[in-house]
Amino acid sequence: MAGAGSPEELEVLLEDALILQDGAAIACLYDERGVVINEAGCVQRHDALRLLSPLRFLALPRSVTVVRDVAVVVGDHTVNVSCRGDDGGWRYVVTLVTS
Repeated sequence: MAGAGSPEELEVLLEDALILQDGAAIACLYDERGVVINEAGCVQRHDALRLLSPLRFLALPRSVTVVRDVAVVVGDHTVNVSCRGDDGGWRYVVTLVTS
């Protein structure tokens, strides 16, 4: 998978993967160094499905800020930082899960 075409599309792909409970698809949406951070600390991306599923994540961002190859997307229970890779695809680098 080459990532998403935009930060907004990345949010939609994450929502779809969570609905399908597809951990492999979720892993493809994260940079190889990407992490999910909850209130207790830093968790590697393989725990993203477990951490994000209970939130009923919806791809309805409150704000999207893009500067060159970095985007910050603020949602109801998440703040996502994504980067555009060398292949042009957007992938998550950090997801901050809030309550």
